[in-house]
Amino acid sequence: MRSNIKFNRQFLLVDYLILIVNLTFCCLYLILSLNNRISHDDFYSMYIVEEFGVLNGVKLIYNQWCTRYMALIISFLVTYLLKFKLSLFIYQIFLFFFGTYSIFFFLKSICENLKYPFFKIKLINYSLLLLGGMFYCSFNIGETWFWLSSSCTYLLSSIVLIFSVGLIINVNKSLIHFFFLALCGFYIGGSNGTLSLIILFSVCFITILQAFYKYRLSKNFIYSNLIKKIIVFNLFVQIAFLLLYLGKGNEIRSSYFKDISILNAVVLNLKFSAILLLKLVLKVLPFSFIFSIAFSNFLQKRTIKISTKYLIYNIFISSLLLVLFIYIFQLPITYKTQDIGANRAIYPVSLATFLTCIYVIYLLFNVLQKQQLINLISVLSLLILISFNSYQIYNQYSITSNYSKSFDKRIIDINKQKKSTIIFIEPLPKSGYLHSAEISKDTAHFTHRQIKLGLKLKSEIRFSD
Repeated sequence: MRSNIKFNRQFLLVDYLILIVNLTFCCLYLILSLNNRISHDDFYSMYIVEEFGVLNGVKLIYNQWCTRYMALIISFLVTYLLKFKLSLFIYQIFLFFFGTYSIFFFLKSICENLKYPFFKIKLINYSLLLLGGMFYCSFNIGETWFWLSSSCTYLLSSIVLIFSVGLIINVNKSLIHFFFLALCGFYIGGSNGTLSLIILFSVCFITILQAFYKYRLSKNFIYSNLIKKIIVFNLFVQIAFLLLYLGKGNEIRSSYFKDISILNAVVLNLKFSAILLLKLVLKVLPFSFIFSIAFSNFLQKRTIKISTKYLIYNIFISSLLLVLFIYIFQLPITYKTQDIGANRAIYPVSLATFLTCIYVIYLLFNVLQKQQLINLISVLSLLILISFNSYQIYNQYSITSNYSKSFDKRIIDINKQKKSTIIFIEPLPKSGYLHSAEISKDTAHFTHRQIKLGLKLKSEIRFSD
């Protein structure tokens, strides 16, 4: 009886610490959102929206350069609303709440399928914790979370995918779920071509898998409903992707890259995948493991201790699957651009890394099976996160508030000098976790062209000595 009381107290302590982690993260995200400003492509979006409107602007860009029409609709719509002061801030808050809800719905669907009891407040607490993990495990936080033109494409499509998986595995058979699946599928397919191909590959893999284990699946899941949802989701993803792929703008954009054979791409992709693994994935591993340890309290422990052999085998297989995922995800990017994907574009790789770490920690703690030690490790991980968030609240407030003030001052200075032949500007300070709107010193660089179009400038822009 005494041991149970101790466990409950420790459990309450862990929940309380997770709440503090989440509150500090919310404060940090709020500071960043308030100080976030538009940058680079966003200025060009301002020009397009003002000259052609939202829908006509999407049509123009679709036929001339970028065929990610669903992402463009969101981006241009937010750009249109930038005339209202808090529009960008509200958009950032939308990403936060939609991300949290998508994770919550995904976890809730898992719990309902496994008949695992849960409390909504606890589930929200862990959903926010996972969102924090998704935030810190990004290869580039500014590019992924705080750049309007980018987040509509890569971050939002990843969040929509999490929500979609929650809908697929949910026990509810309502037609509204199928409607939302179709909507989500169309958004992903019309925003993120690489993710669409990964979904197609995954569906093919599931189809092969269920052919071998059809009887087992039919015993454990609401099989027919699950398959119907997967079919509907994938159908709309691929229809939307075809519209993206066949767009005239995609053809024009592809002409700027060299054509290589599939065989050459397969070989070259080994190099780029290795770079991605060694330079980026290893970089986010510390955060991935710390958040995984913190989240481990949510996972149900096995009643039977697993062997060390089983542990090593499963860690090896999961690591191998992660490497395979990295290779497959990078392959279409290599084939088209002959380069490693931009940090924002390969965000799903960071999510896959995070998920792999969660599974590895789950296995390790099941081998350990020393609850007091596990609780101690969990508490330490949470204290580290609280300390780090607290530091970043102070650090990022100092950096980003200075950045946002300098950005606002730059816009005012530019408007004052509009009639001058040459407009002189001061360099922007560091932007911290935000994506910097700094332009190149080279006046022929595209960043100069974008800001001039967005702000309707005819003058040349130069930095003050």
